[in-house]
Amino acid sequence: MMAPNRNRAEIEDLENRIHSSAGTDRSVETTLSTSERIIARVTDGIYREPWAAFRELIANAYDADASYVIIETGQPDFRHMTVSDDGAGMTPKTLAYVLNNIGGSSKRTALGEEFNTVQKDDPHRSPQGRPLIGKIGIGLFAVAQLTKHFQIITKSAGEPYRLTATVTLNTHDEATMLADDSDYVAGNVKILSYSVPENEIGAHGTQVVLYDMHPEVRRTLQSERLWDTSSVNTDDGEAVRTPPVFHIGYCSGNFDRAPRLPWKQADKPADKFSSFFEAVGEATGKSAKSANLDRFDEYLQLIWKLSLSLPIRYIDTHPFDLDGSSGIAFLGFPDGTGQAEPLPLAPSESVRARLGLSGDDYASHLPFSVTLDGVELSRPIHLPRSLRKATTIDTPFMIAARQHNPFPETDLQRAGGHLKFESYLYWNSQIVPKETAGVLIRVRGASGTLFDPTFLNYQISEQNRLRQITAEIFVHEGLDGAINIDRESFNYSHPHFLYIQRWLHRALRLLVNRLKAASATKRTLAKAEQRNQALSFAEGVWTRRLGLDADPPLADTSAKSLPREVGGVEIDWQSEPMLAGRPGQPKKPAGTGRVSALAIVLEAYGLLSELPVQDRARVLSDVIAIPETRE
Repeated sequence: MMAPNRNRAEIEDLENRIHSSAGTDRSVETTLSTSERIIARVTDGIYREPWAAFRELIANAYDADASYVIIETGQPDFRHMTVSDDGAGMTPKTLAYVLNNIGGSSKRTALGEEFNTVQKDDPHRSPQGRPLIGKIGIGLFAVAQLTKHFQIITKSAGEPYRLTATVTLNTHDEATMLADDSDYVAGNVKILSYSVPENEIGAHGTQVVLYDMHPEVRRTLQSERLWDTSSVNTDDGEAVRTPPVFHIGYCSGNFDRAPRLPWKQADKPADKFSSFFEAVGEATGKSAKSANLDRFDEYLQLIWKLSLSLPIRYIDTHPFDLDGSSGIAFLGFPDGTGQAEPLPLAPSESVRARLGLSGDDYASHLPFSVTLDGVELSRPIHLPRSLRKATTIDTPFMIAARQHNPFPETDLQRAGGHLKFESYLYWNSQIVPKETAGVLIRVRGASGTLFDPTFLNYQISEQNRLRQITAEIFVHEGLDGAINIDRESFNYSHPHFLYIQRWLHRALRLLVNRLKAASATKRTLAKAEQRNQALSFAEGVWTRRLGLDADPPLADTSAKSLPREVGGVEIDWQSEPMLAGRPGQPKKPAGTGRVSALAIVLEAYGLLSELPVQDRARVLSDVIAIPETRE
């Protein structure tokens, strides 16, 4: 199962040349070629934004069982960058395969065991058991989005040499490819091997050094366009765009801004991210439409996007570790067509334990952290245990579920294989930060997309509710075939995507229906409480005026209709349409409780009994209708 563009003999030859040059100053030179000619396009960059290229390099480190990744961007200049990890590193054989097979990944294949990129008995997992993120084999060349010149410095544990591969990428030329039937040469590589001291033979890891960053990448990360538009005024004298509140600074001509970061330089790496997270949420509630990230420059937005996409720890508890003591109303996902029912949890019982969920804590025995310029990233998702602002519902809600192999075995080939995923949908009266309102799909712990506020194109008009819901879907098996090559979008016609979309939309309906029911119940109880308070006050007046021995004013205080008599005094409601609520007549201006209480108070003073029957309802209507005024 070797890639068609390079046979085994050629790869073994390169491996042998690397070995023979070890400890010398002699370099080994080769070229880059692809498994399929069209994949050469990746060397011109396939990602929309710089953060996506970093995401792919970090994913490579994760797949190599790294416990940490350290990124130095060289901000604010961004001329040179480094991405370092303590992963397995590459042997000469693995390096030779990688350089000769762009788009021919050994991961999730039988070749993986030979190149030490997969677990012995499971080609879909790393040697230490992590579900592999990579699949196509182009992650390393994500750097083409950033530069054409980079260096790979790598070492595998037990190897006496450290390898360096200096790569210069070529620019894709469609005309040349059409005129030449030979393999497309994606770039040139110069490889050197260095002997390491005895005490470093056990060392392992990889560092990617990026030189001469593309000018456009530097301009983007320096927020050049953002600052330019914020320094231009409209005809009304207003800035075209508000300058960012937090930024790494900017200097161009006479325009100079000193850095203003949301953390202190002396803070610990994890504390810096916590301060950043708090700053993102500070704008929530000040505008219904503006995004929290508008307050940050492009560099800080890169930090946000990376933190959402990676298989790293949450800034707070994992959603599945919330338990019965959290104060959240948990719901179960029905198997059939029923409604979502309450999921009672013991105080120390988590959603994870109750439903047998794993989330994406794949390798808790092997921690993974990412630090960018001294800031340790966390997933910026926090689910409060109480409401952020008062509403007709008393508590946050969460619905959680798992779906394993929903397709019949007879339809697996047509469906694209097995599909297994877990999910939660969380509701609160306000989602903070705003950018976490929506749904985020994680495949094997990673995501190339941000939160989708449309919830995969949910068609039912629930705009207010949707802004109050955050959801994550953790895909453990399947959906790979629906991910486009840039990992930032999906093939919307793939059976796996369609199933997840339908499932999500049903979950939304179940949750929203529960929220509406809870809101209606709360309103009913509130009205009953108001009625009781009004009647209690009126009955107090009645007792004070007529004494404790007086008969009660109403025969039935539980009745919600208007009373036919108060203290034996008849009231003819049909004589007053405003309160009677006859068909075609205006609605009652007040609830029956308030009208009944007013009747009790008036009769406590003997006023209703002094009026003709036809005037009693009218005077009540006129008093109720008196408009409120503000002095």
